[in-house]
Amino acid sequence: MHANVVANEKALRDLEFDRLKAILHEYASSSLGEEALDALVPVADRAAIDAAFVEVAEAARFLGVAGRFSLGGVRDLAPLLAQARQGGGLGASDFLVVLLTIDSTLGVRQSLLAQDGFPQLHAHAERLTGGGTAIGGLIRRTIDERGEIRDDASHVLAELHKKQRVIEARVESRLRSLLERSPEIASEPIITRRRGRLVIAVKSGAVGMADYVIHDRSATGQTLYAEPTSLVSENNVIAEMADAIRDEIRRILRELTSAFLESEAAFLRDRAVLAHLDGLFARAAFGDAYRCTVPHIGATFALRDARHPLLGRDRAVPVSLSLGGDQRMTVITGPNTGGKTVTLKTVGLLTLMAQSGIPIPAGADSQVRVVSRVRTDIGDEQSIEQSLSTFSAHMKNIVGILADADAETLVLLDELGAGTDPQEGAALGLAIIEALLGIGSFVGISTHLTPLKYFAVRHPEIKTASMEFDLVTLSPTFRVVEGVPGRSNAFVIAERLGLSLELIQRARGFLTEGEIRAEDIIDELHRERQALVEQREAAERDRSAARDARETYERKLSAFQRERETALSDKVRALERFLRDGQKKAEEALARLRSVEESPTEAASLESAKTDLRELAALRAEAGEREAEAHAASRAEPLPVEMIEVGRLVHVRSVDAEGRIVHAEGRGKVIVALEGGIRVSTAAADLEMPQASSSRAARHEASVRPAPARWPRASQVPLQLDLRGLTVSEALREVEGYLDELLRADMHSARILHGKGTGALREAVRAYLSSCSFVSSFKYAEPNQGGDGVTEFQLVGGSPTD
Repeated sequence: MHANVVANEKALRDLEFDRLKAILHEYASSSLGEEALDALVPVADRAAIDAAFVEVAEAARFLGVAGRFSLGGVRDLAPLLAQARQGGGLGASDFLVVLLTIDSTLGVRQSLLAQDGFPQLHAHAERLTGGGTAIGGLIRRTIDERGEIRDDASHVLAELHKKQRVIEARVESRLRSLLERSPEIASEPIITRRRGRLVIAVKSGAVGMADYVIHDRSATGQTLYAEPTSLVSENNVIAEMADAIRDEIRRILRELTSAFLESEAAFLRDRAVLAHLDGLFARAAFGDAYRCTVPHIGATFALRDARHPLLGRDRAVPVSLSLGGDQRMTVITGPNTGGKTVTLKTVGLLTLMAQSGIPIPAGADSQVRVVSRVRTDIGDEQSIEQSLSTFSAHMKNIVGILADADAETLVLLDELGAGTDPQEGAALGLAIIEALLGIGSFVGISTHLTPLKYFAVRHPEIKTASMEFDLVTLSPTFRVVEGVPGRSNAFVIAERLGLSLELIQRARGFLTEGEIRAEDIIDELHRERQALVEQREAAERDRSAARDARETYERKLSAFQRERETALSDKVRALERFLRDGQKKAEEALARLRSVEESPTEAASLESAKTDLRELAALRAEAGEREAEAHAASRAEPLPVEMIEVGRLVHVRSVDAEGRIVHAEGRGKVIVALEGGIRVSTAAADLEMPQASSSRAARHEASVRPAPARWPRASQVPLQLDLRGLTVSEALREVEGYLDELLRADMHSARILHGKGTGALREAVRAYLSSCSFVSSFKYAEPNQGGDGVTEFQLVGGSPTD
């Protein structure tokens, strides 16, 4: 392997990358997809990895919409192309396979293009041609659905078949006549074919056999298949016709083969696209089945709830581990069979998967680092042929790793220093660790050697981790505990299994004071970690309870506000009906008064008018009382600054109307959407809590005091708004303010100059105008007035002539 290969053969073998591909094969729909999956290799090109995951994510979305993807009847045409290229003839059934592949390829193209919103898949689909249009039609005209050459595949072939049918019909007629005249010679009254000649079945030993040519006999010898000598010449013609037909068919197949080879490039392009698509959807389907995610690509490794895919979808225990930053090396300690090796393999395999564009079975917040090399020393590499012991094989591999490694290399070493004398192995392990620290590689090491564990605890650039062990069940949990080295459980296990305390104390006496102190420190770290875990769990419970309480409060507050708004709306509607009835009665009374003035002799009308005036006075008095009550009840203080937020219902004093805040600008300005789609821009000080209703008394009071807002005069508002040079968001804010000014100035028509350009600004403006209920119509200007670079519009209440 060259040094620039991301994963050498040893790493691929240690991390079982081929076994992962075998699992991916289960999700491919064809041999082409399996071939594409086999071709996957980890790469160090960040752009290529990002592009691969964009495609995988899009394929996963497509599966969510369409449900499935399959190449259907697509077959690998590469063997047929190779056979044709080498001069081997293709049969009619071979071209039926070609035709099925063409139709299935075009079906894949259509199914992908039928779904909107998948640009990557559409780009691949548009490259599919079905080998070109000509070859498919040629095969269809030549081969029937049974995979045989059509009788009319060529003009020559059609004529030959026609002549053959005429001659065969004449011979069959003469044979039937013979059977009818001499039934005693027939074994069976049938006409059949032997060696390409029409014959009848006659009895063995029948009289007159000298006039027959025997071509075959039955297995028992009782039946002879004979041709009358009188028909030999015509049967010869039939045989000659059959030879001519075979020659024509061979010629037709040669022409088809030649046309097939002319389309070879198109078929091979289709093959590559189809293989990529099938492999792509296999990766997406695998990701869904194994609950995988597309990892973030960053500067460090941070795997969260990572699961080894070869352990099955449900059996693997999730592990979390990080590498990078100030601690680019992690040393994992723990008992044998505790999961150290699986953890290292998980880190390595998920790295290869990510750099091959395969989703990884890990949490959505997981992150991987793109590395230039992955080098491993995992497993037993003892070699009988090369006379290498386990330790020698490991050392030879590590020597190669140290030669290859750099700051962009991920190095995974399992049981470093094992296989030899523990003291010498530990010493070598420490030297290798220091060498890797100097190189700056990302390193994961598993070990059970105590000196390596203590060295890792003291070194600031090394993160320690351990495999959790359940002292109750005396079994590993296979979970990784970061930040705490593994402790020895030998004495605890021995005590649980019944070894006497005297022997255990005697054993502890053989440990050095430093070793005893180190184990005590590790025990203390484990106790502190357990306490922190309990505190974190308690804090999480408190946080969850607070979150639930807040949601309950917000839900009740929202319900209260809805009830309050409903009640206020009912009061407002009741008062509006009351005032509307009063206005109607007042208009009727005034009308009758005018009628009385014009006809003073109508006493009845005068009396009726007086009655109406008395009722009107009563109504006015009652209205005054109701409005005074409503005004007193709804009078509110100015809205506090902290309550100015988008979506809040407010009362705008300057226009005596209610609405919701839709935008809070700087400098104390807000935009409020009033009923009917009208928006006004005003000062925050102009807002107060919403009132129960609007009152004439309040409006009268507002009319005699200085108005807090000034309405623009029509002469102050331009008839055209120029948006050229603005972004869409800037332009829409300008349009909002412009419409407010037009409404307040009682103007009903205007123009917006947005230009032509790409059309994005024009469409955004027209979409906004169509959403405004107070815009009655809009259109492009006349060609001599700017055309589709200008939009003219009318506001409600106006007309084109305003």
